[in-house]
Amino acid sequence: MKIMVYEGPRVLKIREVPDYESPGPNDARIQTMYSGVSHGTEIGIYRGTAPNYTKINDGEYRLFRPARGGAWQYPIRSCDPGVWYMGYANVGRVVETGAAVTRVKAGDVVSVSAPHQSMVLQNEWGCLKLPDGCDPVIGVFWPNLMTTYNGILDTHIKLGDTVVIAGLGVLGQMLVQMATMNGAFQVIGVDVNQRRCDIALKNGATAVLNPKTTADVALEVRKMTDKRGADEVIDVSGHYASLNESIRMVAPDGIVTALGWYNGPASALNLGEEFHHNRVTLKCSHTAALAPSLANAWTQERRAENCYRLLQRLNFADLTQNVFPYEKAAEVYDRIDKGDETLIQAIFKY
Repeated sequence: MKIMVYEGPRVLKIREVPDYESPGPNDARIQTMYSGVSHGTEIGIYRGTAPNYTKINDGEYRLFRPARGGAWQYPIRSCDPGVWYMGYANVGRVVETGAAVTRVKAGDVVSVSAPHQSMVLQNEWGCLKLPDGCDPVIGVFWPNLMTTYNGILDTHIKLGDTVVIAGLGVLGQMLVQMATMNGAFQVIGVDVNQRRCDIALKNGATAVLNPKTTADVALEVRKMTDKRGADEVIDVSGHYASLNESIRMVAPDGIVTALGWYNGPASALNLGEEFHHNRVTLKCSHTAALAPSLANAWTQERRAENCYRLLQRLNFADLTQNVFPYEKAAEVYDRIDKGDETLIQAIFKY
């Protein structure tokens, strides 16, 4: 089978290794068809800037703690245990199942959280069978759907609210549609990439703002909201400058949900101005957890059921235009790293 190997920062190779042996009793062996690149999370890994290179995430204390050599050492292989950061949006066909597996069978097309490689082993409970008639490539958006759904729940959008979505990549395009479904009357998209802005308008945004052509985005948002500011802002850009602008855009006592993964020092973040004087609430949301006030009713299973429906309702047409052979992975990552604005979602085909 073919796997990815990081030999160093920005040094990515495709290698062949022996196939996985037969699955365990509760596992499925899956031949990959497509996998989607996370332009945020994975690029931090690609550049070697993710904290795992210098620190270990101490699960007992819930702290990243300095460690000699860090958690990862080069070369890093996609098939190594715990290296889910090298891809987590994999779609494939089940070719073999363990003796105890009942949820999937050979021939099923499933979405799994697994790396970019031509074959994976997955516990049956980690396999989502795609709806009948669903284009398999759509399945690469399943992990992102779970992330954005948590973001919607954490943000507490109310009927009639004005919501700003800062960052109009894959997650942002989903959030524009989901915020509207959730009752927002005004959904304003913000991004420096005009193509992304145009797609957001197609996906239901009532307005878009491009910081390259708008001198003060926060001021414009306030002009569009009778000087109040947005009721909520979801920042999914992964950039501190955008997070700082999100704090400036939100109304006093409003909520900014940080849904992106931010790398490096927060040199562009200023907490002495609007954040302090407007009593802004800044909260983190991600796919692995939900606020305790919601978690009891909104179980993982319930959220998955709703995302299964959303997989069939949201518009993904403009997000599936950039499909590349898996063998071109190094070239694709280089283009994303250099800010190629034509790529919103890069997808590998096997």
